[in-house]
Amino acid sequence: MFNAKQAVLLGATVLAGCTAASGPTYTNYLESMPNGAQAYRVTCYGLLEGPGTCRKEAEAICKGQPVTILDGQSLRGATSGGQADVRNLLFQCGAPQAAMPAPIVSETVAPRPPAVTTLNVDANFDTAQASLKPAARARLDRLIDEAHGAAIRKVTVDGYTDSIGSDAYNLDLSQRRARSVQTYLQDHGLTAGEFASRGYGKADPVDSNATAAGRANNRRVEIRLDFAQP
Repeated sequence: MFNAKQAVLLGATVLAGCTAASGPTYTNYLESMPNGAQAYRVTCYGLLEGPGTCRKEAEAICKGQPVTILDGQSLRGATSGGQADVRNLLFQCGAPQAAMPAPIVSETVAPRPPAVTTLNVDANFDTAQASLKPAARARLDRLIDEAHGAAIRKVTVDGYTDSIGSDAYNLDLSQRRARSVQTYLQDHGLTAGEFASRGYGKADPVDSNATAAGRANNRRVEIRLDFAQP
């Protein structure tokens, strides 16, 4: 059954000189349906109306258009000729208006953040060398396994040194170490849309170069995996 919380009274027709015992009484309402369509409600109060009285009133309102019944009620269970005496009729003029389809809400997938792996140089490279130690190769193998099946847009490998030595020497060493890591990843099955390796020498330290421990932290290779977005 349709329930209309708000109705605008179009008009109430009461025949002059008629009462509930002597003549028909009608009330017509314009109602707004849940889907925004327009509908009408006719309520017949008189006692002399037959079962088709409200229907005739609906036809008069529709002025030749088809009457589409949405809901009908007999007041207090009244019957006429063994059939429900419909005295409360909700209808539309013309073909029923279909409800607007619910908007399709696309599920938003949060972008996958980049993964960054840092290799400590002292544990993964020999002194002043760019060749990988077994520990470095094992760590890179784990990284390749973890990234298997992922859609990787770009792999960036950045090499860094501490502040000991000349800028030119440190820049070259950091570049060679970064390139060694990139080559190993590519040769052992890591796939990506793009690979890039860069050496920055002593730039961008993560710790103080005034202590041995700080310098050890600064001697590093960082691997960044940027994943393709859905």
